Amino acid sequence: MGIFSFNYSKPGPGVDKDAPQKKGIFRYFEIFFRKFWKLLQVNMLYFLTSIPLLLILYILAPISDSFVSGIISQADPELAAQQSALIQLQLRFFFATMLFVFWGSGPATAAYSYITRCFTREQHAWILSDFKDKFLENFKQAIIVVIIDIIIVFLSIFGINFYFVYYKTTGQQLWLFACCLMCTILLVYTFMHFYVYQFMVTFSSKLSQLYKNSLILALAQLPMNIFLTIVALAINFLLFNFLNPMFALFVDFLLGISLMRFPIEYSASRAIDKKILPYVNQTKVEYEDEDKGED
Repeated sequence: MGIFSFNYSKPGPGVDKDAPQKKGIFRYFEIFFRKFWKLLQVNMLYFLTSIPLLLILYILAPISDSFVSGIISQADPELAAQQSALIQLQLRFFFATMLFVFWGSGPATAAYSYITRCFTREQHAWILSDFKDKFLENFKQAIIVVIIDIIIVFLSIFGINFYFVYYKTTGQQLWLFACCLMCTILLVYTFMHFYVYQFMVTFSSKLSQLYKNSLILALAQLPMNIFLTIVALAINFLLFNFLNPMFALFVDFLLGISLMRFPIEYSASRAIDKKILPYVNQTKVEYEDEDKGED
């Protein structure tokens, strides 16, 4: 499955096994509130360094005037036009921030994943210097990931729209099936991004191994991934439904992104520590024993 094909050269967890720890959701909230001010800092740094991608996603958002006019109806044409512009702005920002939360933003997400992994493992992290170091250290691989993501976003929007239009035109179920299949693949691809950057900052591995092992955990952790997706969607919906889009973005800048992304990073880090690291460490010991036996 490619799990043991890592070059295990990056730091391990280093957690004190004798220290009493809360479990499950209680441990998550304990860490969240204890690291609250640091989460504010890393959230703002993460948001600022991700603005270029947010702008690209805003532009690529599949939200048009015809799409918006199809979901609203007003008697007053002038009021309808004003409401249409506001709704389009909200939907574009919602799309951009949601994809940013789920798929990440390349090197900035790698840096954010490293720092939040330190929080999860009860390790110290210097917000500014560690963010900068991990940003640069994982820059090349993370940039490739985000370029692939942008291409997939563009092709997916085109493909889903193409299949759906053909289904509406012809009424053939085959086109609807193709549309649903592409949406399902995109959902699994989204779940893979919950683990891609955690794998990136934990192991030294090729891009193909990164995607393969992310796919394995995306499927193995499917119920949790669905739950985290619903939570993030609900938070973002509440922000952009009840607040002005600009104010909602300001909330995201302060803490909103971490409210949605930190649970994902926490869950991914815990899953890797429990399901992957024990096997990697065991395999490493076995290889070292074999080498000693040969000597």
